Amino acid sequence: MKVAFLFPGQGSQKVGMLREWLEEDAPLVEELFGQASRICGVDLLRLSLEGPEEELNLTKNSQPAILTFSALLLRKIPVVPDVVAGHSLGEYSALFCAGSFGFDEAVYLVRRRGEIMQEASPLGEGTMVAVLGLSLPEVRGMVDMLRERGRVEIANINSSDQVVLSLEKSLLPWVLEEVGRRGKKAVELRVSAPFHSSFMEKAREAFARVLEGVTIRPPRYPYLSNVTAAFERDPGRIRDLLVEQLVAPVRWKDIMDVLCGEGVRRALEVGPGMVLSKLFEREHPGVSVFPTFSPKRLQVAVSEVRGVR
Repeated sequence: MKVAFLFPGQGSQKVGMLREWLEEDAPLVEELFGQASRICGVDLLRLSLEGPEEELNLTKNSQPAILTFSALLLRKIPVVPDVVAGHSLGEYSALFCAGSFGFDEAVYLVRRRGEIMQEASPLGEGTMVAVLGLSLPEVRGMVDMLRERGRVEIANINSSDQVVLSLEKSLLPWVLEEVGRRGKKAVELRVSAPFHSSFMEKAREAFARVLEGVTIRPPRYPYLSNVTAAFERDPGRIRDLLVEQLVAPVRWKDIMDVLCGEGVRRALEVGPGMVLSKLFEREHPGVSVFPTFSPKRLQVAVSEVRGVR
């Protein structure tokens, strides 16, 4: 049975997420977060431990903090994956794991990506909302209706019954009302801009220039793209898809389907939280995904994965 490493994206961060790891291995935490902080020009360790939450949740801060957290876990996991995939920002963590980027390159890229994405949509003008319990066709119908009131687009197709929208902030009450009228739930996400949509069109060209200066190596493990939900290996194509990812929906449901079809039956969620674990649990109950966000969780996860090899 194949084992996948899955890397979460923005929204998985929370203040205090490093506390247990700092107690477990302070030198390694300080080494990695110190290195990332120097690249970013901000104290990511302090933000991750103490906040304030509003500052940690800024795209330019949360993205390198999450990636560095994933890098920390990779230093602790004594097994290698058969395949890797990441959700949105997590795609960069997956490519780092697969050797396509070095750590410094990955941190630099997600910091610049976060800055450029934030600049493309001023703080407070847009947001993202997870719609829970409605199918993709139902959400599409609702989006078509709401477009008469303003900009709203499908940004993430996370599972059969979870779709994320990017929208103008002024439309938020209408989305909540429409979802509630259908007897379902909608939750605003902890992000600072409406990603994976035409709201990010201004970011496309600027980020393409950033990527031109970075060498991308072929991934050493099979890697699934957010944009195509297919295995990609060619560095030039990966570069183009990372640019396209800014404005294209994340096809996470399709990625889960591909992983299941490829024989993955165990996976580790390598990052803070357990969002991806819960999505897999509902979509493909036959695949066991183990969070690794704490020393105890990681120990259990590694034991379970080693048991199938």
